[in-house]
Amino acid sequence: MQQATNLKKVLGFTDVMGIAIGQIIGAGVMSLTGIGIQMTGSGITPAFILSAIITLLTMFPIAILGSTLPTTGGMYQYTSRLLSPKIGIFWLLLFIFLQVTLSLYALSFAQYLEGLLPGIPVRLVAFALLTILFIVNIIGIKSASIIGNLMVVILIIALSCFIIFGLPHVDFGVFNMHAMLPDGFTGFFTAVGLVSFATGGAQVVAELGGEMKNPKRDIPIVIIIATIFVGLLYAFIASIAVGVLPIPEVAGRPLTSVAQEVLPTPVFIFFMVGGAMFALATTLNSTFTWVTKSLLVAIHDGYLPKRLGSVNKRFGTPHWLLLLFYIIGALPIITGMSLNVVAQLGTGISLIVFAFPALASTQLPKKYPDAYKQSPFKVPYPILVTMAIIAIIVLLYQSYLLISDLKIGYIIGTLIYILLSAIIAQVSNKKNKIALSDIHFNTAQSIEKSTL
Repeated sequence: MQQATNLKKVLGFTDVMGIAIGQIIGAGVMSLTGIGIQMTGSGITPAFILSAIITLLTMFPIAILGSTLPTTGGMYQYTSRLLSPKIGIFWLLLFIFLQVTLSLYALSFAQYLEGLLPGIPVRLVAFALLTILFIVNIIGIKSASIIGNLMVVILIIALSCFIIFGLPHVDFGVFNMHAMLPDGFTGFFTAVGLVSFATGGAQVVAELGGEMKNPKRDIPIVIIIATIFVGLLYAFIASIAVGVLPIPEVAGRPLTSVAQEVLPTPVFIFFMVGGAMFALATTLNSTFTWVTKSLLVAIHDGYLPKRLGSVNKRFGTPHWLLLLFYIIGALPIITGMSLNVVAQLGTGISLIVFAFPALASTQLPKKYPDAYKQSPFKVPYPILVTMAIIAIIVLLYQSYLLISDLKIGYIIGTLIYILLSAIIAQVSNKKNKIALSDIHFNTAQSIEKSTL
């Protein structure tokens, strides 16, 4: 077998943990908390806790895949090799669509900056941040990782300040059945589905297996630790967000007003910059770090133009692919799409996307029995199948709740895109002959040598 990529193996455990935490902490707690409160009031706290538990369950198959067959562009490779190439292309088209959420991070960042500097042009600032981090990731993954890790450390300190100063102000009387379920269990579970985008994210490290020093060990450990840690952090933050000011004042709003209420001015400024803004910037930064990997593999497979995967000779990064996702992220900013729509649409599609690797995991012991036996993270086959089925049902149900809650125009547009993606996948023809069981994870052959 071949290595799917020759991108340098520079990512150690702390680098990968930083990427995972940076990916998780961002749009979720900073921009989705208010939207979640709008859906389920003070039920946002148990919604975050339940979401973290469900997220771990739904990521379990990906953790097993990453531990058994670590590779670059893992989720595409697992889907296309363990299921079928056409399903892999369908997955890839949905994956490309969900990256509209890049705009969510940038717009939320700008909203928080507006809390410090009222009157600033929000969409212009969002566009500028997207551009800066696009350039940072053109320069290289290691530089992006170092910058990301520094921001993550500052971010955790800032969020801890919010919790420490905020908890004494919480009115725990708001945690009653009426306030927690204003729209019933449907509203609550819709919120759980929405904030799954907040507690999810650690699974993206499966995209970086080809650049990790010890992926078989690090992928499952990072997914578990990062998700549990951030889930607990979110539960505390959500309690403060909903328990300090009247619920109508915080519903659908960022955490700015609550932070201003509980934090001394110097700490408030630190929270806004080092907490809110760094949270969103780290997520945006880490997304650029991993988002191109599956497309690189698809280009090597012959499904996309070879030139699209060209790797910069100086920096070793896929500049055209990064440009593609930069444009996708910029479009909602330029066109004026609302945060709520981007959040629900992007999250709804992402839940569908993550269902495919879960299904693929059921084929792993059959197609790679020796590799599965040697995996440091595995379970008996019946348990694997059961967990995969549960994950798929939960993901698709949450996706349905989110997408069906959109305006009819967005629902129709989404369904049309999904249908067109299925048709394109069905008629697609690969230029290279690909063995379905050929996951590139062992030797040092490269995609980049074929794309330079």
